[in-house]
Amino acid sequence: MTAAHGDLRAAEMEFRTQTLAKEEQRTIKERQRPWLWYAAAVLCFVLDRFLKELALARGTDEHPGAFSFSLFRNQGIAFSLPLPPNVYWPAAIVIFALLFVFFVRSLSRDKVRAGILFLVILGAISNLADRYLYAATIDYLIFFGRSAVNVADGMIVFGLASLYFTSPKKPSADATKQ
Repeated sequence: MTAAHGDLRAAEMEFRTQTLAKEEQRTIKERQRPWLWYAAAVLCFVLDRFLKELALARGTDEHPGAFSFSLFRNQGIAFSLPLPPNVYWPAAIVIFALLFVFFVRSLSRDKVRAGILFLVILGAISNLADRYLYAATIDYLIFFGRSAVNVADGMIVFGLASLYFTSPKKPSADATKQ
């Protein structure tokens, strides 16, 4: 009877250890303040829309330097690669729908991840609005007269990188054997 009692005690200790570990992880996630991601996303979105309107009003700089604020109408996709609208719009809709599904699923599972996805979604919305309204994405930060970007591009890139670096790491096969 003592062996059974010892096994029960060990199982109870294991359960408590796992529960405490889960609570600690949840506390860490809550300390990361997911609302900051939402606030940053909205502020960046508003800034991007404002700068796009400013660039449209200002126009194109005839002699851009190493860095300039100037209108550039990007009719392609990333790096101005051409893509016909009959391919672009269906692909954009599918990608946007997937982002939205991941966002909704993350709301109940991981609020920080949901906040990061919200940042990516608002960046995508800003660029998609340009594509719809102006048949091109409005870029305004020009580097060396060649590379043109906007804040929405930064939101997307930063958000995707953050998702990669904050995603839970699965243990490797070697770690599970030990």
